[in-house]
Amino acid sequence: MPDGRPFFVIGQRSGSDLTVWQVQAAPESPEELAEACGEIRWDAHDAGGSVEIVYAANTQEAEATARREAAETAEQISQDLTRQRAKAARHPRRRVLYRRA
Repeated sequence: MPDGRPFFVIGQRSGSDLTVWQVQAAPESPEELAEACGEIRWDAHDAGGSVEIVYAANTQEAEATARREAAETAEQISQDLTRQRAKAARHPRRRVLYRRA
């Protein structure tokens, strides 16, 4: 079990940036957490946002954790894309020409 209690961090992600709209305590029961998360995600999705569940001691720590995780995720995606591009450059696709008989 992660440290702290669960919090919903509601906002909009754009790359490594996270615009936080709201942070609220989430239910600690797994069943209640799943149900509440589904409802909140639906509303956030309608507004063009998303919901992250983070475990923290308080709302400020929850927001900081969500921002850090967004930045780390964006950095990991950037590194993965860089590796894929480098691999593609080393191994270009070969064109196969077919002759009609």
